[in-house]
Amino acid sequence: MKIKYWGVRGSLPAANSLEQNKEHIQNILKRFVNSGYKSVDDIETFLNSKPITDICGYGQNTTCVQVRYGSDHIVIDGGSGIKVYGEHLMKHHPERNQHHILMTHFHFDHIMGLPFFPQHFVQGQEIHYYAVQADCEKMIRGLFSRPLFPMSYEHLACKIHFHSIQPYEKTQINGFDVTPYKLDHPDACYGFRIEKKGKVYAHAVDHEADRISEAELGRDAGLFKGADFLYIDAQYREAEMTEKKGWGHGTFDRAFEICSIYNIKQVLLAHHDPGFSISDIQALVDEAKIQFEKISQSKKIENLKWNFAYDGQTVEV
Repeated sequence: MKIKYWGVRGSLPAANSLEQNKEHIQNILKRFVNSGYKSVDDIETFLNSKPITDICGYGQNTTCVQVRYGSDHIVIDGGSGIKVYGEHLMKHHPERNQHHILMTHFHFDHIMGLPFFPQHFVQGQEIHYYAVQADCEKMIRGLFSRPLFPMSYEHLACKIHFHSIQPYEKTQINGFDVTPYKLDHPDACYGFRIEKKGKVYAHAVDHEADRISEAELGRDAGLFKGADFLYIDAQYREAEMTEKKGWGHGTFDRAFEICSIYNIKQVLLAHHDPGFSISDIQALVDEAKIQFEKISQSKKIENLKWNFAYDGQTVEV
């Protein structure tokens, strides 16, 4: 199972300001010189020696995740990243005409890219939307209406199908077994447990993780049990949660706790704050490293593989 992240930001698309970009480039150039490199011919060697996030940052698009196994594909959410995903398909896989989109919820950062998913405007394309919420069709139709968007829903060239799915019930969607679970979020929001060929991907964005233990989660603990890989919200620091309580976003501390309880071996932290620059996210990564070192042995997660997500990242499970 391969999972590709076309957008990992939360709330709004975000990128460094011009001044922040200038400062970031200056820092890269200083590191190039301080590393002993002098020639233009050394640039590629230097860049290839660094993680891509050190050079390019963590991306700017809001949530869109592609899950594939062989020729089977599904997508989670239609944030601004779905525009990039759709353009990729048009260029590299123009023959693909069936698209399956799972909707976690309908906050704007998770739907803003849908009117710009180019397959909506191509004859012969079919788009299937899946959601627990009964108002999914109303929400999607509303995006394609004036004054929000110049083209009406009725004039879209593709065929659109809406499918209702039920919490805690396994549904087969384009070759995957998908089960929705309720997340800790102010509006109805669902995480997805996605299974195929014995592999389990758990998707938990937006999730505040107020409930962590099995006793607290009840049936929703099924999202995490036996998962090979977890993608989870970690927008804030634990120290901020008094102020941010009820906003529907979590922390790396809570993510590590969940991995400990449910014996998860790999986790990716996401939904980066739109106000965070590259250096801000890197500072958060450094804090998470310190916290992980403090708790890894007591929580029995010393072998946990973890990182902060970035646009374009692919993880194989």
